[in-house]
Amino acid sequence: MVKTKHGDFDVRPITFGERRELHRLEMYLYEGENINKEAYFNLLDWVMNKAFVDPEKSLEKLDDAAIDEVLNEIYIYYKELSQKKISK
Repeated sequence: MVKTKHGDFDVRPITFGERRELHRLEMYLYEGENINKEAYFNLLDWVMNKAFVDPEKSLEKLDDAAIDEVLNEIYIYYKELSQKKISK
């Protein structure tokens, strides 16, 4: 369960392989000091498709900006899971 200012969302867990895919996508985010926006939205789309069985149904009541905020919160949640595995 991921709690956001837009509501609480049940998200699917990610596997080890999916965690590695997410890490690979992160490597494209930064171009020097700048964020590559296309890579960022590709990452959010990946998160959306992994987190929800039916993304459209789960997010249909939100506008695009709110969807991006929710997906970013889920991304952070997935990263925190990765950090917990590392620290064990």
